[in-house]
Amino acid sequence: MTVVTNPARTNSEEEIESGRNSELGGGGAVEYHGLELDENARLYDDEKQSDIVFVAGINGDTWRYPGHRRVLAATSPVFAALLSAKTDVIVVDYVDRRGFEQLLRYHYCEPTQLNSVATARCALDAAYKFLCAPLAERCARRLDEMLDAGVALEILRDLRFLCARLPGAASAPPLPALSDDAAARSLAQCSRWCDSLAHNALLVLDENADAALTDERLEELTYEDLALIVKRDTLRVSNELVLAEALSRWATAACKRTKRELTSANKRAALGELAYCPRYLLLSGEELDRALGLELLEPMERALVVARARKLSAPVPVGAEQEGLLRRWARPRPTEPAALPVHLSSRSEPAPEDTQPSKLCARRPKRPKQPSFNPDDKNKKQGCCACFWDGLLRAFICLFD
Repeated sequence: MTVVTNPARTNSEEEIESGRNSELGGGGAVEYHGLELDENARLYDDEKQSDIVFVAGINGDTWRYPGHRRVLAATSPVFAALLSAKTDVIVVDYVDRRGFEQLLRYHYCEPTQLNSVATARCALDAAYKFLCAPLAERCARRLDEMLDAGVALEILRDLRFLCARLPGAASAPPLPALSDDAAARSLAQCSRWCDSLAHNALLVLDENADAALTDERLEELTYEDLALIVKRDTLRVSNELVLAEALSRWATAACKRTKRELTSANKRAALGELAYCPRYLLLSGEELDRALGLELLEPMERALVVARARKLSAPVPVGAEQEGLLRRWARPRPTEPAALPVHLSSRSEPAPEDTQPSKLCARRPKRPKQPSFNPDDKNKKQGCCACFWDGLLRAFICLFD
């Protein structure tokens, strides 16, 4: 698991943010991206001064939004490229209308409304595609507050394509393809916020593995998203049977989606190497029989598992590959988390350091050894007898001195 560091905002970004929030706050007339406005002017949803219309939404759920060319063209190179077209109506059919609305609210200095997981996810997607790093930060922090097993599944369902460190191609142009340095920096910042959120989501799934694997939303994941979860060595399931049953449900749903017969062979073909993720040899008795009864493994592989579990001779010669699988299936899962979460909200805030326990209630922790950089220190190490005679000699010297 890649440990993601917390993406820090630069001073220049904070100055731009504070300047942007104060542009409409002074008294009298102010100039906002070339428009002369009074102190009470609000351009958001303003039809009088608008000179462009956006029709945004996907899957037929489209809404109409009035806009202002000079205001939005100055916010990002993506808006500048869109508004360079000689048209009065621009169709944005690759962003959910809820996310596009929050993007406009942010650029027009209106309060964003990230009250639900769906709206925050859509706003994060819009912020990434329009290179709005501050809004991406706001969405990532809000989603981190609401993280649980179900929310983590929803986030990973769409977030993988927005991350730079997770498998999957990014939906925005790669960094070398952007000629503008500011645009490249904005894209990198958006990717870092997405990486941090995905990192925390995977840690939540590790900790709440049973709840995630029994959630019906798991069956809606793509193969790549499912692999991100079930391949993790730090997935802390209460029983490997939970993981095997979750894979069986997902394989059944995959066969139904692709209009295939619900046969064991088709389910194994849908799972591929993911069928080897449960650690079958950590099960025994009835639980092992139930896991093998799901027929996620080939018949010969099931026979090898039964022989190893019951300490019988293998029905066929065991090669190096099969022996490696059997050893992996018998290896206990680690109980420690993969890494510390990135501090995005109060939910992921690091735990306070433990105070020194008293002598009455607990043992004093061992003092860590200090590193020594003197090569002669090894020669000074003596046994207990040598230390005794050395001390006795020093005592005689002090008496007769």
